[in-house]
Amino acid sequence: MRRKSAKKAFFLFLVLIIAFIHITPPAYALKKEGRTVKVAYPIQKGLTDLNEYNNYIGYTYEYLQEIAQYTGWNYEFVKVEGNLNNSIKKLTKMVELGEIDLMGAMVYNDDFGKIYNYSSHSYGVSDTVLQVLYDDTKDIIIDPQTTQTLKVAVIRNNNKMIKDLDEYCKRNLITPQYVYCDNEKGQIQAMQDGSAEAMLNSSMNYIENVKTIAKFSPKPFYFITGKGDNNGLIKELDKAISNIDQTDPYFSTNLHEKYFVQPNYNLSMTKSELEYIKKADILKVGVLDNQPPFQYKDSENGELKGISVDLLKYISSKIGFHFNMIKAKTQKQLDQMIKSGEVDIVAGMTYSYELAQKQNVSMTQEYISSQYTMMLNGNVNKDTIKGKRLAMIKNSTYRGDFIGNVVRYDTIDECIQAVNNGEADYTYVNEYSAQYYINLPKFNNIKMIPQTYENHKVCFGIVKPINKELLSILNKSISGIPAEDMQAIIYKNTTYKPDFSLSYFINRNPAQTILVITGILLSIIIALALGIYQRVKMNKKTSLELEKHLRVYGLMNDYFIEYDYKKNTLMFSVPPTNENEQPKLITYDYSKSNKAESSTRQRAEFLNVIKSQKDGIKEAYLFFIDEQFHWLRFAIETVYEDTGLPAYTIGKINIIDNEKKEKDILLEKAQRDSLTHIFNAETSMQMVKQSLYKLRVGEKGAIFLLDVDHFKSINDTYGHLRGDKVLKAVADILSENFEREDIVGRPGGDEFIVYMKKIQNIDEIIEKCLQLREKVQCIYLDENRYITVSIGVALAVCNQEYDELYQKADKALYCAKEKGRNRFEIADFK
Repeated sequence: MRRKSAKKAFFLFLVLIIAFIHITPPAYALKKEGRTVKVAYPIQKGLTDLNEYNNYIGYTYEYLQEIAQYTGWNYEFVKVEGNLNNSIKKLTKMVELGEIDLMGAMVYNDDFGKIYNYSSHSYGVSDTVLQVLYDDTKDIIIDPQTTQTLKVAVIRNNNKMIKDLDEYCKRNLITPQYVYCDNEKGQIQAMQDGSAEAMLNSSMNYIENVKTIAKFSPKPFYFITGKGDNNGLIKELDKAISNIDQTDPYFSTNLHEKYFVQPNYNLSMTKSELEYIKKADILKVGVLDNQPPFQYKDSENGELKGISVDLLKYISSKIGFHFNMIKAKTQKQLDQMIKSGEVDIVAGMTYSYELAQKQNVSMTQEYISSQYTMMLNGNVNKDTIKGKRLAMIKNSTYRGDFIGNVVRYDTIDECIQAVNNGEADYTYVNEYSAQYYINLPKFNNIKMIPQTYENHKVCFGIVKPINKELLSILNKSISGIPAEDMQAIIYKNTTYKPDFSLSYFINRNPAQTILVITGILLSIIIALALGIYQRVKMNKKTSLELEKHLRVYGLMNDYFIEYDYKKNTLMFSVPPTNENEQPKLITYDYSKSNKAESSTRQRAEFLNVIKSQKDGIKEAYLFFIDEQFHWLRFAIETVYEDTGLPAYTIGKINIIDNEKKEKDILLEKAQRDSLTHIFNAETSMQMVKQSLYKLRVGEKGAIFLLDVDHFKSINDTYGHLRGDKVLKAVADILSENFEREDIVGRPGGDEFIVYMKKIQNIDEIIEKCLQLREKVQCIYLDENRYITVSIGVALAVCNQEYDELYQKADKALYCAKEKGRNRFEIADFK
């Protein structure tokens, strides 16, 4: 009886197992399909938006798509009817009830923290901002030392932002006069009719034709889920955001610029700048007349031409300035004109702080940035330049070592002439100068080889003593030039126009033209007949040649390519996947593409690299023939016709994804502190030095040095593991409370360093120090003891040295410790 019962129980157990297997899908199947996450999608401009084709776009949308790369999620976006406020209320309620999984762009507050789970990591920061119309000529300068009144358009019942503004105004001695409006249109109207000077807004609320004059009260925003998140959604989300931050620290910054920073081609001048333009005399511009294509003298009429000259004419037409071009034959002559005050502006100078200091000028922003190119004599072996003769100008600012033997010349023009004539073997010039000379028929003995050095930048120089209105006007004019207008100026001055005119020849010699055309037609008929005969004869030979090439390609694990410019076709030789296969030939006909729009665009980007005519080896991240994005290494060369036009581009391609990934991982590990995962001592020092080097006149930054108070006693009392956790927690607070572009590092021990960019005034530093103290005090060791820090701050200005700035901050930190710790001190601040 017992044996029968045992058999019956065993049989029932097998039935249950089989049923479970059939009912429950395998784990690998679930993983393959991926989780579908329901996401709240209020239609909010710039954040969660729809374009003209009803496609999803926006900051949050793109961030979610990047998260999906790490999680494998699919999304179902949920929209509801109603205005923005009503839709947000409905959607947050649906998140609370578990009807929606996820919602973004949520600022933390205690009440919401009881209802929702917040992600540990923010994915952006929203500032409260003051904005004015782009074309407003009034100078509104926030000066914390001067009492002033400001009329501000605000939206009714927006109490939180108004409170932020009240605090900001109190710190900056501003008395705000509020103009209450119902919506953004009312705010814009108030500024247009003059009843308000500025409007209150959020940096994440995109409005056209306004510019920001003040930014304060930064608030990080997060993703939220309902409290019933039992599927680990927040945990996966935080891990993905952390991966994004580590892989691309500037991802959210780039997204912000894409959706919330608008290009403005309308020149908006302040009142003082308009007054300067009105009173300005003729501005004298010093121009070297032998620097094509930037500035040079026309060989026929002696007039000045070039990119710099045309750009000044463009600015003159837009602004109303009058420029008088004064020629200089040599750099020495131009330097003397600057020294004696004969010129106000220098055209086409190299963007170099060393050169600007030497010439006693201030630089505008660059208007040309181009890659350096080696121009090599065609008879010289390009495999090595060791021992070759390098043509270089006498006043070059380069101070490094040379591989070749240097031969000095007065101008770039003389350097290139020397290479072409064989007096020198090679020289280095910017890409636009190289293109100009290569286009001239007489320079047919020169080859171009692109280089990987830092780009060559060109700007205008303003002779000191500097007039800040003139500098500002020129900078606005340069940045306000539409790309297509600037490209037209460049094209005009780098494209060679032959003197010979076919229409002129035909009009002057009609009889000779008819004879020539008749002869050409007869030659074509004869050539066609011969060609047909030869084609039949060569078909078999071509087939054998193709078979031979395919067998050679099959021996290598590379993709071989050939692009035909006339046919607009690209042929690939795809390597075999096993030894029994032959390479495959794939041909893309770009003139008859019928792919989807996105695929066509992506293939066009790939083709642009092939057609660039920049021969040599280059690397790029592009859409490849397997319908995936890869890091690719190109080795290509362009074959030209006798006419100088490109006929074919040939070469090979390697997929180097693994190589790139390994380099990125090694670089990341080398730059990060192993305990806190913020930048280590060497990396943070170098990054701060670079930031200091880039500071312009009028810009400010700040360096923060922080020490954990009584850290030794923490290790002694609670152990080193607890001490390590404290250091990690402090590092997390610093990373979360500074902008993504700011630099956060750990020089060693319990010391931390932060470099904060784009400081507007001292109140920003004070507010940041108070925030840090408050956040750090939330780290408890036990119920009676919490963590405190001492902070030393030093303000950075243009031309500031790192060692000097660090010592100032260190002295301020020491002073904070001496005064009792748990406080901050700002160097040179009374």
